[in-house]
This record gives sequence, C-alpha cells and structure tokens, in this order.
Amino acid sequence: MSQHFLLSPACRPLTIAKVLRMTEEAAYREFCKARWPNTDGEPWCPCCGVLKIYEIRRRLKNRRLSRRLRCSACRHDFSVTSGTIFASHKLSFRQMLGALVLSVDAVKNEAALLLTRQLGVSYKTAFVLMMKTREAIAAERPFIKLEGEIEIDGTFIGGHVRKENKVEDRKDRRLAENQNGKRRCILAMRQRGEGGRIVTVVTMTESAEAAISLARQHIARGSKVITDAHEAYGNLGAYWEHSTVDHEHQYRADDEEGTNTNQIESFFSRIKRAEKGTHHHMAGKYLDWYAAELAWREDMRRQPNIWLVKDVLLRVMAHPVSRWLKGYWQKNHPDHEFLWNPKSPYGLRTSV
Repeated sequence: MSQHFLLSPACRPLTIAKVLRMTEEAAYREFCKARWPNTDGEPWCPCCGVLKIYEIRRRLKNRRLSRRLRCSACRHDFSVTSGTIFASHKLSFRQMLGALVLSVDAVKNEAALLLTRQLGVSYKTAFVLMMKTREAIAAERPFIKLEGEIEIDGTFIGGHVRKENKVEDRKDRRLAENQNGKRRCILAMRQRGEGGRIVTVVTMTESAEAAISLARQHIARGSKVITDAHEAYGNLGAYWEHSTVDHEHQYRADDEEGTNTNQIESFFSRIKRAEKGTHHHMAGKYLDWYAAELAWREDMRRQPNIWLVKDVLLRVMAHPVSRWLKGYWQKNHPDHEFLWNPKSPYGLRTSV
C-alpha cells in the first residue's frame, strides 16, 4: 500500500525550525517576493510604477526596525505591506512568517489560543492575524469555476441547545421552535477528480433558492450534479444532468454508477472536527471565512507546506486593507453575519 502524503518527507520541506533560524532580513525578503512576484521581490512604486526605489531605515521606540521605501520619482513613501491586509502590522516579519508556517502545518486548522503560546503574543493579536489570512483566502471564491461531476450538499453548524436537567422538561431540539436561532447552514459544492475545488457559502437554511443561485454562479453548462434527495435540490435537473441518492435508505445508490456524495461528506467531516476539536466554537460572524479556509485546506491537502506558505503569502500581499479587521482594537468589528444573498451580486452579504 502506498504511503500517505502527510507521512512522506515531501510534505514538509519547510519546518518551523528553519523559520526560527532565519534572520529578519531573510523573512522580509520572502514578503517582498510575494508582494512583487513579477520583479522577484524588487519593489516598484504603487503610485507611478517607477522601479528606482531606495530604502529609509530607522529605529522605532520599541526598537523594531522600520523599513520605509521611497520612490525616487514621485517621492511617495510606502512599505512592503502598505495597502495590503497586513498593513500597519506590529509583529516582525519572522513572527508573521512563522505564524503562517504553523497555520498551514495544522491539518485540522490552527487555534488562535495555541498560536498565542507559540508566538508569545496576546490572543487578540493571534486571532486577528489568523482572520486576516482567512479573509484573503475567501476572496478567491467568486472566481472558482467547477465542471465535470459536482457534488452539492449542506451541513449545519452551531446553535447548540443544552438539555434540561429533568427528562420531563426536555423538548425535541430538532424542531425550529425549540432552537435558539444561531444554527447556520454551510452550503458546499465539490468538483470530483484531480484538481477539483470546493466552494462554500453560509446560509440560514438549506434552500432551493440558495442552491440554484450558487450553482449558476460556479457550475459550467454540461456538468453533472450529484446531490441527496433533499427538496432544495429538486430543480437542479432543469439546468444540469442531475443524479440523487436517498440517504434515508442508503449511502450509495444501486445504479451502475453507484451514485453517492461521499466526497462532500468527507469535507463536512473536516469542518466538524475543526469545530469540535480545534476551535470548539466558530462565531457566526466569521463562519463564512472559517468555511472558506477549510475548503482551501481540503483542496490543497496534497501540496507541500512550502507551497502552501507561498500561496498564502501571495494572497495576503495581494489583498487590500481589510474593511472589517483594520482597527479591530478600536472596536471595528463586523456588524453582521456574512450570509449568502441570492438576490445580490457575489460578495454582498445580508445581515440577520
């Protein structure tokens, strides 16, 4: 039997020990290469595009070295993280690079509370750092296109209702009137085969309107859609070839193809394990970003960790300043949940 990829040396060419042995200058160069990949890390002015840039170094009050860049043409001052989601950072480049390595090495996701002990920073600092990477990863979803065989399904997260002490006081928690209103549905689509991607959104319930609108955004014509027998997917056959399996009676259909949704259920297992074993609670406001990051981890699970770190670096260095996380210490938090709105363009969310 062949060896699992995560057990082979090919999955771990970049270790945290190598990052700890790095100098701050070497870590800084990695961020430069991700910010300006077309010039191999050589900076150019974001205002006028001139390549003749010189560096201004000075020591700050906390003894950290400030690396400001100045354009020789328009005299514009900027840095490697200016205008990116890591703008106005307080951590060193080696700390941020180490956090990314620790994050991608965590198979079931990285807990912010664990990162506080590994980096020696406060919980809020670790939480915001991880959330910024999740927001940058989630920004790719509008451009993901699926084709071939695609499985669609939904799973519910959160909204736990504690049982009453006495048996006679307990109620059926499956009924809507006995729930607390915090339960959310993660609707996901997964393309089968090598290189297949996963698209996730968060909805209030598993509805036909959300399923059809999401599928029309991402699934190409001529594809085959595979779902369970839920009524939300009954009209998908009007747009694509549609096969179903009734999970009330079997996990795999008795037809020649053995119709099943095992791959999307495998992804939902990753979500459940991350919620119960790593985070213990995934807040409603950020559930959309958690799901997008877990989908990315599932898609890239057979890539070496050095590739994953470079991929995340490219994403955060290309993502603009966060609308929701800049000024987090000044109470700039999302004021609503990021829920899929079928009637709005992709990326717009509605509040609850």
